[in-house]
Amino acid sequence: MASEKRVYVIELESAAGRRRDLRIPWVYVGSSARSPEERFAQHQRGYKSARLVKRFALRLRPDLYDDLGSFRGSKKACAAEKARAQELAACGFVAHSDGTSYGARQGDWTEWDAERLSPVLQHVDATIAELNESSFKTLSPLQCAQLLHGEMGFWVAEYIVQLDPPPAYGLFAHVQLDALQERVESQGALTTLP
Repeated sequence: MASEKRVYVIELESAAGRRRDLRIPWVYVGSSARSPEERFAQHQRGYKSARLVKRFALRLRPDLYDDLGSFRGSKKACAAEKARAQELAACGFVAHSDGTSYGARQGDWTEWDAERLSPVLQHVDATIAELNESSFKTLSPLQCAQLLHGEMGFWVAEYIVQLDPPPAYGLFAHVQLDALQERVESQGALTTLP
């Protein structure tokens, strides 16, 4: 009987390679019968780990894989792994999977729209809340969306520490700004700080 396998995505440190966009990191896409958390720990220990992942693993990115279910058998899981790597390359990531770096030499990409974002909205909502909590002052929906998108500029320092930003900063640089703003507005989650 084939075991259930899950696809997982690990964000890699900036030293992993040249990025297509400074805001969008390299990622590693894999699949395993183990939970993503267990497999991430194995990569960090060097157990059956690609050299790239062992050296540069930063964190799991459930916002990039939680919408995928489990797969029966290795062939289906490997096909889903490859498809996810190609999809991530199509929206700006360099996605390393099974010895291939998708997107490394490609120019254009298309950011996710609101429809593509919808399966992972729980991650967007958690990130909005995190960004709101770590901000020095109240964010407008547009400012919150710009920070989620990883926008840069002098104004950013009014809201967060640029040299040590919260993990939410730039987490959704691969998503259209208007889709992020629409989600922030729908949440009404921005509060007035004391």
